[in-house]
Amino acid sequence: MRMVWAGIRRIFGRRALATALAILCLSSGGALAATEAGQYLTPEDLRCLAPVYEAFLQRLADVIILRGLISPEEREDWLMYQLGDYYQNGGAGMIAAMFNPGLLAEVRPQDSLLRLQKEFPTGTLYVDTMGAYAPLDGSMPGLMLEASFTDVQGLPVRSRFRWKCGQGGFSTWDALGGRVVDVGIEYINDGRPAYWSYQPPAGEGSGVWRIEVEILPSDDDTRVLGTAELLLTPAGSGWELDETSLR
Repeated sequence: MRMVWAGIRRIFGRRALATALAILCLSSGGALAATEAGQYLTPEDLRCLAPVYEAFLQRLADVIILRGLISPEEREDWLMYQLGDYYQNGGAGMIAAMFNPGLLAEVRPQDSLLRLQKEFPTGTLYVDTMGAYAPLDGSMPGLMLEASFTDVQGLPVRSRFRWKCGQGGFSTWDALGGRVVDVGIEYINDGRPAYWSYQPPAGEGSGVWRIEVEILPSDDDTRVLGTAELLLTPAGSGWELDETSLR
């Protein structure tokens, strides 16, 4: 074990390794403590930790590719699986840094993050979501929807987003109340995660559902900069999405 850590230290450097370990302690330890109290890390905790955790995964991907544990072609699938596992399991999942041929082929869509984008004349809309959603499967309160917008140079643009649905409804994390709250079939936020959920009545087919998102300026909810539609395709007891779902 000492030799393993020495190798990781040489690759990452002492400061980066300390940061990575701090993240892991926050993610794993915090989630375990929260689980003992009856809940996972909050959606706000996960959102705040995600950028640094993803940076750590990017560096780790370099290492495991170098060691031959995954191929360069599997890098993106591995990253999306690890991030999906992070969100789906409230920070209490696992890091698959091991040689396990066929592992990624067995990953369920609902356990993998899906990064979608749509181009507009003024920039690009990005939506992070999951590859599938089933009402009774997973720890999240619904299908995660996290949006951002960049200009034509790829620079972040302060924006708001209006989410609309014809079936089901949206919910979001109320940090002050420490709970998930329902916000109806239309909801405006600043891009931080919203969740769509729907439980079809018994005997009702799932159908293809559409979730609409409008891009708004940060200071004017009446002016729409662009509109996109997220298509959810029936699959088993829920819905699946793919790279073509944002239109």
